[in-house]
Amino acid sequence: MHISSLSIRNFRNFRSAKLKFTKGINTIIGENGSGKTNLFYALRILLDNTLPRHISFYETDFNRSLGTWKGHWLIISIVFEDLDASEEAQALAIHAFGQMKQESKGSYSIYFRPKKEFRKEFYDYSLSEDKNIEGLKDIQNRLTIEDYETVYLCRGEADFSDDENYRRYVGDFDKIEFPNPDDMEKLAFGTPLPSVISIHNEVSCTFIKALRDVESDLRSYANNPLLNLLRGREKTVKIAKQNEIIESIDNLNEQISSLDEVKEIRRGVDKSIKDAVGTTYAPNIDIRSELPNEMERLFQSLKLWVGDPDDLGYKGKIWELSLGGANLIYLSLKLLEYEKVKSEKIANFLFIEEPEAHIHTHIQKTLFNNLKENKTQVIISTHSTHISSVSKISSVNILARESQRSLVFYPAHKLKKDQTIRVERYLDAVRSNLLFAKGVVLVEGDAEQVLIPEMFKKVFGLSLDEIGVSLINIGSTGFENIAQIFHADRIQKHCSILTDNDQSIIPLPDEPDTDDDYQKHCRKSQESGLERKKRLTDFCNGNSFLKLFFAKHTFEVDLLMNDNSYEYVQCLKNIYQQDKYIKQSESKLENKSVEIAGKEVLRIADKVGKGWLALLVAEELVYNTYIPDYILDAIAFAAYSLNESSKVKAILYRLMVLSENDNNNYQEEASKFLKEGKSEETIINEFCDTFQDDQLTKFLKLL
Repeated sequence: MHISSLSIRNFRNFRSAKLKFTKGINTIIGENGSGKTNLFYALRILLDNTLPRHISFYETDFNRSLGTWKGHWLIISIVFEDLDASEEAQALAIHAFGQMKQESKGSYSIYFRPKKEFRKEFYDYSLSEDKNIEGLKDIQNRLTIEDYETVYLCRGEADFSDDENYRRYVGDFDKIEFPNPDDMEKLAFGTPLPSVISIHNEVSCTFIKALRDVESDLRSYANNPLLNLLRGREKTVKIAKQNEIIESIDNLNEQISSLDEVKEIRRGVDKSIKDAVGTTYAPNIDIRSELPNEMERLFQSLKLWVGDPDDLGYKGKIWELSLGGANLIYLSLKLLEYEKVKSEKIANFLFIEEPEAHIHTHIQKTLFNNLKENKTQVIISTHSTHISSVSKISSVNILARESQRSLVFYPAHKLKKDQTIRVERYLDAVRSNLLFAKGVVLVEGDAEQVLIPEMFKKVFGLSLDEIGVSLINIGSTGFENIAQIFHADRIQKHCSILTDNDQSIIPLPDEPDTDDDYQKHCRKSQESGLERKKRLTDFCNGNSFLKLFFAKHTFEVDLLMNDNSYEYVQCLKNIYQQDKYIKQSESKLENKSVEIAGKEVLRIADKVGKGWLALLVAEELVYNTYIPDYILDAIAFAAYSLNESSKVKAILYRLMVLSENDNNNYQEEASKFLKEGKSEETIINEFCDTFQDDQLTKFLKLL
């Protein structure tokens, strides 16, 4: 039996979310604050025996986007698949009407809802002819958290992450339509478990929390996984051996207590008390050694002594070890603890939250690959690109933050097997960061990968990472293989495809037969560019999450022809040693004709390599390097969620560099923006009005 889906309604980050899981190992990827910890807590509420059987929910547990929580329900539902024939598993089974055979699909849910009298009041009011929002609010305002009840049900069929189901079975607060609680549909909600069955007792569930600081747990009694492993083992020690150990401890206690130094202290304490209060009221004093002489307490005194692998022969206390070493020990103990509790129960679940803290990248990948999944379903959350790079896309859920809620994406949803395999092969540790980004720009070469982020940072004072955009070099991989995961059915994030149109930089004869060698080369590139444009246009058609952006010629040519000859000319000193060659090339690069300048920049790129030339140009970028429109458009599409604070930061940076480099035109205008008390919106609007021709204004308007 394994979890096939988890539906969450109105709980913390999740307004309405559904996660899909497979057998074996599943990965949850998400940025900070996207809800990974809350997701694990939702799973544990239903499955983890270490949590209280009756969970208390509070007002703050409701999703904030609801506006008012009053009247709404918290619902967490797990759907299981591959149920076996056992009575315990079949108690969860969903049975279709009139169907008596054993089922392989089941569900278990928790509902935190208003008590029946309030649900009945909502229903009665929905029948009123003069119902209105104000009247509904009157009922809601009388609700307190004490007017709610917690109910556990199984065999429910309704997916409450679906808005239509929620409105039908819980209520439509906009239309003021509510169902009659007396007619509750058991097929939708489910029924109570038989009293003799408890899911907490029928499954094993181990949760390994985020490994940020585990030393306190390794020192404690309640949370120490070492003591959990030892617990109960005292009963297996032979009686004769127990008696021998206990007798030796009793003797040791007697020896310590009879030491002259101890007796002297006892006499001193006794005399001090009697001198203070007199012999009538003074208690009798003794000092005795109390080393534990019970096997259970003796086991509790056991402590781990550890040493780093490159420090042979030395072992010390756990806090002497590196944080990474301590985390590895904790993780190993928890995995061993899990193996101990795992048994022939109806299901085994292992939840691991962000194991990568303080752990070396090679260990992260090895850990993930070596996780045991036999008869066990593993769900692991991560920030690590190294773990995500070895995750199967078909078993990945991606969490993304939106205003007051989290969204869930499935990268492989509705992809064919061969399509999924191609994506998985591509996602190494470098490129897998596209799974974490708010938006993505795909490029096809090293030059774009090097220069575009540097240009953006130099001109606007913001890094692409800072605004949540990943720029990914697809290399020889076709755009389609990666871009296909950005889709309404999969990852709902903007992805820009940035490529070359490869239009010839020289005029081509009407008759191809008359082409010289260079014209043949240009014509072939142009034809390839037209074919690529058609193919990608067809591929992106109808997909609002993908958009194409083309250089007219090639990246190097278009960058140069946008008044960026200065940056290329400055590189010549690192390419040529003789002045005459530098001057010859400089003259061509500064020519306004694309036929001359474009041919020269491509010649240089061919001479030193496009990637190396890009590195040289990156060193010469300046505040007024002009970013070609198609690149700016591509970044703006990917950065659609850019917040106001980032825009203002870019504005202040632009004002600073403009003032420093052109005092006469900008210093006075720039000083206006330094006045306190202006809202971010005002600063943005005033900048765009004042500096209408600036690149930043163009970028902000694109957003």
